Amino acid sequence: MNAMSPSPPILLISLDATRYDYLIDSDRNFRWPFFRQFVAQAHHFTHAYTPSPWTPPAHASLFTGLTPGEHRVVEGQLWLENQHLTLAGYLGERDYRTIGISSNPLLGPVTNLNKDFQSFYEVWKNPERLQQEAQFLRFDDIILNSSEVQAKVLEILATEIDDFLEKPTFLFLQLIGPHNPYQPSQEALEKFVGLYPDTVWEQVIRYNQDWRFYYAEGRNMTTQEQSLLQALYRAELDDLNSTLETLFTLPWFQHVMEVGHVIITADHGEMLGEHNHIHHLFNLYEPLIHIPLLWRMPHQGKMVTHNEFIQHQHIFPLLRQLLTGEQDVLDKWHSTAPGQIMAQLQEPVEILQGLDQVNPHTGDVFRHHQIALQDKAEKVIWHSNGIHECFDTSTDIRELYNLFPERTGVFQNKLDACQKVYELGRNNRTHVDELMWKLGYF
Repeated sequence: MNAMSPSPPILLISLDATRYDYLIDSDRNFRWPFFRQFVAQAHHFTHAYTPSPWTPPAHASLFTGLTPGEHRVVEGQLWLENQHLTLAGYLGERDYRTIGISSNPLLGPVTNLNKDFQSFYEVWKNPERLQQEAQFLRFDDIILNSSEVQAKVLEILATEIDDFLEKPTFLFLQLIGPHNPYQPSQEALEKFVGLYPDTVWEQVIRYNQDWRFYYAEGRNMTTQEQSLLQALYRAELDDLNSTLETLFTLPWFQHVMEVGHVIITADHGEMLGEHNHIHHLFNLYEPLIHIPLLWRMPHQGKMVTHNEFIQHQHIFPLLRQLLTGEQDVLDKWHSTAPGQIMAQLQEPVEILQGLDQVNPHTGDVFRHHQIALQDKAEKVIWHSNGIHECFDTSTDIRELYNLFPERTGVFQNKLDACQKVYELGRNNRTHVDELMWKLGYF
């Protein structure tokens, strides 16, 4: 490997709601051509996990190198406090030009996650609405069509790209990608979505447009409905692949691929009917917290596979070590990686308020706290309502067989550790119901 520049360009791409298991096949090879080509000369982390199953806490960890319990951007308090050092702030101090592009309204000024970026662009705003007249920020303002997001990103890059080679640049790019509601291109629809009865389409479209109704009605998806939902998700991933292929034809992207760091990850996964869940935010199961993480180093010529655990909060410290001359920190990850991961839902909110005929047994999943602790053999999901979940992940990767309470003793240390984490955070909560109203959750 050639000598690394002291200030190599850095490209950090965050894919929204992108499941690791849907990107790979049964042999752990990537299904889509962009990812296959990229990983051939990159570090591939097969056990990357989000510390929280939705956008603000996950990105706060990505930007600060802290866990949700440390940065306190949790479900009841979405604001990143100014005292936290961020990756953009650190790189700005090293004379980098820092640019952020976000296609999710929860990643920007409304959560202070744009803090420290010298330039920050929001590409979610719907041009068909006059934003100056909008009293509240609502999710129908978002552009969730991948082609529209791609066009806006390319337009921004066209104005910024001339300056990229003048000084070291850090570009953060968040792509809404396969986040619901799923609106894949016609080409992707024809490739991945077959024929389904009209009744199945009607039900899936209803839940796809507003997933709250699925929980409000308290019903389970039929096999055909789940199949259609999964097919639409695959079609969205196909469009995401096309977007990435287009972006990486740009000269600056090719330049970074050769001499810089390119990091591609996701904020969280997505539930597609497993455990009777859709969307994200409300549980800590494997499809939701297991994410892709690919890291291409300057002048890297081969794939390096890592089977150790890694989470968002580890990326900033690793990058800082690399920039200060410790060029072998990724190669040494096998000896420094944590032996377990933790994911948290510390302050869930009741998002079903305002919907009629809410199933009385459904709302509890949105009210109680959850903490997951997992190693290579065991996983617990601690629930503040006392109904815990314990899995032997060495034989039950799909988490189908809850061993609580029959084998509680085997998992007691992990449950106690989760309880302690929860207790540490209880005295530091700021509710932001007004903000959640404005965001359209209620």
